[in-house]
Amino acid sequence: MEHPEKNKDNQPTTHHISSYKEHFGTLVTLLLLTFVTVVVSVFGANLATLSVATALLIATVKVVVVAYYFMHLKYDLKLYSWLVLLVIVLFVAFTVLTAIEYINR
Repeated sequence: MEHPEKNKDNQPTTHHISSYKEHFGTLVTLLLLTFVTVVVSVFGANLATLSVATALLIATVKVVVVAYYFMHLKYDLKLYSWLVLLVIVLFVAFTVLTAIEYINR
């Protein structure tokens, strides 16, 4: 007889099953963002300094998509989502502060 899995608090664990549609949507999203990154880097030469900011923005969105689906942030506690949001806000703040300092030299 099989027993259900239990966590350290002796509570039954819950499992989530991702659908093929969800995986395919994630794949399409990441491929589209990668395509946009290539387009910006190859054809975005006239954007000058904005091409770097655009590439960083696209990379940040890709990180969030990967963390949300493949690192199962979607199914974890909301605290973890808030912590990831905090890291993104700090990243943006330090990037803006560095850019302001660089411009004022």
